[in-house]
Parts: sequence; C-alpha cells; structure tokens
Amino acid sequence: MQIRKLAILWNAEKDGAEICARAVAEAAKKLGAEVVLTSGHPVPVSFLENADACCVIGGDGTILGAVESAAENGVPIFGINRGKLGYLANYAAEDLPQCVKDVFAGRFRRVPHRLLECRLANDTAGTRRLALNDVVIKAWENFKMTALRVDSRDYGHVNTYHGDGLILTTSTGSTAYSLGAGGPLIHSDAEVFALNPICPHTLSNRTLVLPKSMEIEIRNESPSVPVGISIDGRTPLAGESAFPLRIRLSDTRLDILQPEGLSEFDILRKKLRWV
Repeated sequence: MQIRKLAILWNAEKDGAEICARAVAEAAKKLGAEVVLTSGHPVPVSFLENADACCVIGGDGTILGAVESAAENGVPIFGINRGKLGYLANYAAEDLPQCVKDVFAGRFRRVPHRLLECRLANDTAGTRRLALNDVVIKAWENFKMTALRVDSRDYGHVNTYHGDGLILTTSTGSTAYSLGAGGPLIHSDAEVFALNPICPHTLSNRTLVLPKSMEIEIRNESPSVPVGISIDGRTPLAGESAFPLRIRLSDTRLDILQPEGLSEFDILRKKLRWV
C-alpha cells in the first residue's frame, strides 16, 4: 500500500492529541505524503476522499467518528491511542515517529472488520447508515419499558423483547456496550452479528448470535414510549417515524491497521486485563 495522501483526525478533548497529530503530520511529510488534518468529529464523508490512509488520534470513540467516511471511501484506519481503553487504537504515542514509518513501509497487519448496515423507514431511498460497533435502541426515559418486535423475512418471528431496549452488535462491537450488558465476546473474523436485549423483563431472553445472511426488522410495539436510536454512539435519532428499522451485516468492510505480530488475543489480554 502506497500512501501518497494521509488524513489525520485528532480528538481535541484528549491531552496531547494535537501535539501528536502535528508529529504524525511532520513524519508523513518527510516520507513524501500530502497531509490533511481535522479535529472535527464525526468527519464528513468527503474528508477522506482520495486519501490512502487515515490516522486517528484519540480513543475508540474518535475512530467511530471516522467509520462512515472511511468505509464509503475504502480508506484504512490506524489509531494512536490517547484515550482510555483504546481497543481499536493499537499504536502508542510513545512510538512516534517509528509507527508512521512502519505503516508507510507496509509493516502492519490489515484486519478487515464487518459493519452493520441500518436503514430507517423514513430514510430516503439509497440511504444506509453504517456501524462498526453497534446500533442501540432504547427508551428515551430510563424508567419506561419498551416492547420491540424482531422479525426476519427468511426465519420468521424472532421475539418481542420487553425491557430497556436492544443492542445490535458486530463482532468488533462485542467488546463494547454489549459486553457490559452481559453479551459474549466474538472474534472479529466471525462473520456474524448479535442481538442483545438490555435488562430484559424475561430473564431467559439472552443474546442471540445471528448468521451473516440474516436481515432483521424491528418494530416498536409500545408507541406510547418514545424510543431513541444511536448508531456507533452518535447523537440518538428519534424513533417515532424510524420504524420498521432494518439491520443486517453490510457487504462493506472497514480495514484497521495494527502492528505486526499483534493478535486479537494479545489485545484482549492487555485491554481487558486478563493478565
């Protein structure tokens, strides 16, 4: 992979992130690349047009702000962690500028990640919303219970879930909100997605791991309870006219670059403090 143009996104709220961004830009320019920078979040789709790679400086939330632009433009991402957990950002600021040289020299592991594709009933034709981590459907008011009906064209009625809401997660997102809600860890190579009820009224309603071929349709069976829909943690969308909501694994993938020799289990052991 030849990098002629490097896009750099940094989180202005993270200490040292801008200094780190300037250091990455300087290193990239010395290697002959054109550089564009922004601290805007999330970035517009147009920001990554014609870029060969994107360096994100912050935490996983900053990376999520670049997902749609990167996926639509086919631009791989590598993250330098200036956040807390940094499950997706696997380069350290202390390794600059060597990590930039490694990426430019092709010394990395390219990991493709499957995305969720979400379509709302009130979306214009052709609109698709992409999520690297999850789509969350919840009652706006914490003390209200939702009733969300889930169906599949090929598999029929799945269930009507009474509770605080639902998390639809990719294998990548299984380490995020879904994990905190009792969901399983899913290896990123597994081409599946999961449906995880949030605080279900029926305790036997547990996480379902669904095949890549399955598209689900979600309806709000409790219209008197306002519902919000958040895609990768972005500002929630009002659900009044969004149902039925359709979700499936997208054919689009997002490539994330990681240091050579770093496996998924290395990341899990370190980030989740198994050792």
